Amino acid sequence: MSSKQTSYRSIFKATSIFGGVQVINIVITIIRGKALALLIGTAGMGLNGLLMSGLNIIKALTSLGIPESAVRDISISHASGNQEEIATTFTVFKRWIWLTALLGVLVTVSFSTLLSKVAFGNSDYTTSYIWLSITFIFGALAGGIYTYLRGTRQVKYLAQATIYGSIAGLLVALPIFYFYGIQGVVPAIIASAFVTFLVSLYFNFKIKVKTVHISWPETFTKGKPMVVLGLSMSASTLLASGVAFVLSTFIVKVGSLEDLGLYNAGLTIVSSYVGMVFTAMGMDYFPRLSGVINDEIKWKELVNQQAELVVLILNIVLILILATAPLLILLLLSSEFLGTLDYIMWAVIAIPLKGLVWVLGFILIAKGNNKLFLLVETIVNLILLLFNVIFYFKFGIAGLGISMLTLYSLSSVFMIVLIKRKYNFQFSSEVFKLTFICLFFLGICLFFIKLIGFPYAYISSSIIVVIAIWYNVYELNKRMNLNEILETIKLKLKK
Repeated sequence: MSSKQTSYRSIFKATSIFGGVQVINIVITIIRGKALALLIGTAGMGLNGLLMSGLNIIKALTSLGIPESAVRDISISHASGNQEEIATTFTVFKRWIWLTALLGVLVTVSFSTLLSKVAFGNSDYTTSYIWLSITFIFGALAGGIYTYLRGTRQVKYLAQATIYGSIAGLLVALPIFYFYGIQGVVPAIIASAFVTFLVSLYFNFKIKVKTVHISWPETFTKGKPMVVLGLSMSASTLLASGVAFVLSTFIVKVGSLEDLGLYNAGLTIVSSYVGMVFTAMGMDYFPRLSGVINDEIKWKELVNQQAELVVLILNIVLILILATAPLLILLLLSSEFLGTLDYIMWAVIAIPLKGLVWVLGFILIAKGNNKLFLLVETIVNLILLLFNVIFYFKFGIAGLGISMLTLYSLSSVFMIVLIKRKYNFQFSSEVFKLTFICLFFLGICLFFIKLIGFPYAYISSSIIVVIAIWYNVYELNKRMNLNEILETIKLKLKK
């Protein structure tokens, strides 16, 4: 087996494991989404989305981006094999995560009235935001455990922690929605965060890190690079959360809470399935890239391999979403949400381009280029907000999908040019070929859907789905010999 094939398999293996985790999360999302749709309706989903948008802004502001930036530092320490260095990095990280948790509570409580007035036009939800501030303690502490597992690439424990946390959160939330309806939105968010924290404590006892003694002055000194990079990443997340929050309030004021519910529903469907790919790969790709970022040959090869697998796997997922969108809406939600269909269709076409942007974006983070990363994210998020406002005003819910396609068409070109000039890197011809073919399959499927409409489009879409899946499996097999992988799995199952 060639080293290149081994690398593809390693990436695919990690993706498969976390992909399996995401499949379980999707099932949980389906059940939760169905419960939200049936028990609290579009208005309830809109309320849930608006509250979470506000919380996400505070989270992005107060976390200082440390949970993400620490992955890089822990990965580099782990790659060195120096137990003292790993322990020091983790100790510094734990202390900073406690500080950010307390900061999150303080900021949320202090600005609870302002958040309520901006989001709802009154102070009725001030108390809700105060109660929701508790989630920052649970979220920050649980996230600290997940960050360590991710940075040290303890795939098994990380997968288990994610699954158990999701299931526990669902089991706690469902009874609350059943008995309290829309009034249970806030308690459900708090309860889910609490049980996820409890699950993380279980895995905390499994982590064996050498004990080191570090003074608080040392903590601040050693944690400074982590915080500097984290602040750039935090500012990026804050921008994204701010865009989501402003867009949510704009939709409510120009349109309605029901429109916001439709948008959030469509976003949930797309992000649930596509997020499976991005989350699965991000769990492994970022720490892997950070570990080899100082070896120019290795990191460039890794980025191309990652991009190829992103496009191939996304193509399979996206063509299925596009061809079965109405059925997914009815299955996951209800007929009340069919108004989000056009948004889903346009958004799906944008995802392969987002995949390329996503792969390239991690290069800036792994390189520690804070200022450039923040500048790029600022430009992209501001343009996204502008496009969303213009296209929603012009085309309604469908316009938000068109906005997404327009943005990533432009930003993919921008990122390719930027990375080429900054790091002398460009995607291989294979990546561009696969991306073009992916967009071709999605484009022709959308064309027939728009031309003849559902339910007749199911026939033409089915043919395209079969051809697209065959092609992508063929390309995956060329890189990894899937038959050999299946044989290995069969042997393990027999044992």
